[in-house]
Amino acid sequence: MTHRNLVVLRTPVPVRDVAVDEPRADFELIRQMVGGEYASSGTLELDWAKRLAGKNHATAAALAAWSVRKETANLFTTGEEIAFRLLPMLRASGWKGRLFSVIHASHSPKWQMAARVLGTKNVGAYYTVARLQRDILVNKAGLAPEKVHFLYDSVDADFFDPAKAAPATGEGYAFACGLENRDYATLAAAASGVRLPVRVQASGYFPQEAATDQGVPENLEINRTRISYDELRARYAGARFIVVPLHAVPYAAGVNGLLEGMAMGKAVIVTGSPGLADYTGLDSLITVPAADPARLAAAMDTLWRDPQACAQMGRANRDWVLRHAAVEQYAATIAGHMRAS
Repeated sequence: MTHRNLVVLRTPVPVRDVAVDEPRADFELIRQMVGGEYASSGTLELDWAKRLAGKNHATAAALAAWSVRKETANLFTTGEEIAFRLLPMLRASGWKGRLFSVIHASHSPKWQMAARVLGTKNVGAYYTVARLQRDILVNKAGLAPEKVHFLYDSVDADFFDPAKAAPATGEGYAFACGLENRDYATLAAAASGVRLPVRVQASGYFPQEAATDQGVPENLEINRTRISYDELRARYAGARFIVVPLHAVPYAAGVNGLLEGMAMGKAVIVTGSPGLADYTGLDSLITVPAADPARLAAAMDTLWRDPQACAQMGRANRDWVLRHAAVEQYAATIAGHMRAS
């Protein structure tokens, strides 16, 4: 077994002929820091393995990594859907290396059972971006505490930098975006109770592509057109504050939108979801209960009437991101563990 480091992804990383102005991916920084290579569903070459995986990208990625195990000392995967498929295959083959993986959904009975049954043999470390998820792995799945690390999730604060966006014009607006576990129904109800413009970048606002805006208040603008990261940054920059409306869940849904807004130096209103408890206790955020449009509307109205407070909270938010949630820090922690193993 050579000292090869592998980063395993569900799907291949796009190969581009020219540089693209977009956020740096944490897994790419990890790959660079450990001098590693990629494996994914797209690198699987064994015909029998392709037939076995079928259309399941996670299984195909696991098989692709397994097929080059003899040359690999350390593996990093971005989620349990690959890690928990790959680990038993590696063990069965007598592999002596170490697997590192982010675990997002240890609250799921399926993944919790998998963690308990598999244990930590051949595991270098597991990482969670919510302490609640770490607690489940340690206290319910019975994993050794030293094998499970909480890390703040990360954002590319160099890309999401207000200094790199065009200066905002006009009075601004409240801005929300994202797909994972968003509660846009509560946002719409809150918007109907305030006199300010609200804009949504509507990935996932409606599941139907041809959905109409029937029932949406006039001050709520929904954009369903896919936009570039540069355009997304501009929309953050033009907002007076950000809203992250969520359903209450035990995993860190909404953390990307939260950290992007904070990195852009914006005040943020966020739902107090259990999975975000490690982030929502900051004095520079406004946290509201789930499914409470009246509380959300009141918070929106308060911030809209106080631009100075928005600016002060935004500065504090960006400072917190730079100290705790920069993508370079996240990647360096994981890469450091891989190099030390």
